[in-house]
Amino acid sequence: MESQKYNDIRSLLHRYGTAVSETRSHARERSSFGRYRAGAPYFEQYPLRAAFGEAVAAGMTLSDEFHREYDLITRELAAPDLEGSRAYREELYRDLVSYIEVYRTAVSFHELGMGSLSDLAPPSLRQEIGILLCELKKDFSLGDLECEVGMLDATLRAAGSEVQPETGDMASAEGYPDAVAGYPVLVRKKGWAGAR
Repeated sequence: MESQKYNDIRSLLHRYGTAVSETRSHARERSSFGRYRAGAPYFEQYPLRAAFGEAVAAGMTLSDEFHREYDLITRELAAPDLEGSRAYREELYRDLVSYIEVYRTAVSFHELGMGSLSDLAPPSLRQEIGILLCELKKDFSLGDLECEVGMLDATLRAAGSEVQPETGDMASAEGYPDAVAGYPVLVRKKGWAGAR
């Protein structure tokens, strides 16, 4: 069981590293729902942090190799052309707005009986929205968007549908930043509508 967990973490580290390098090298090809997405590094980083947290909670000792590799990849993500760039953070924000619009549309169609939520939106969409809300809270005021997502979640629950797990369920490991501390809040900017 322990060896399986180590293999899972190794695989997640590889996926995280690949996401960071592809996000950088395919900057011109990035789009909200394309093969290369600005949020891809975070969509891999947050589950990795959760896996670290689960391993630590289970009493496993994580090797220094894992810590070094995680830190190396995270420093690459923090480079001026990615996380350190205002333009990149704004791209993440635009993607978040697009994801919420797709989520709103899917919930509306589902509520009208025009299809199941899994047929109308990517299965990971709700979790990705939560990750971007958490990631962008230090850069933007997210109140309106958080409120909208909460209302959409409530609409799904009222219709008897299951809402995907919130990213708040992702634990953090000692020596790693908190994975997610709840949903942040954003102010919606007019003119940023639709999926790219």
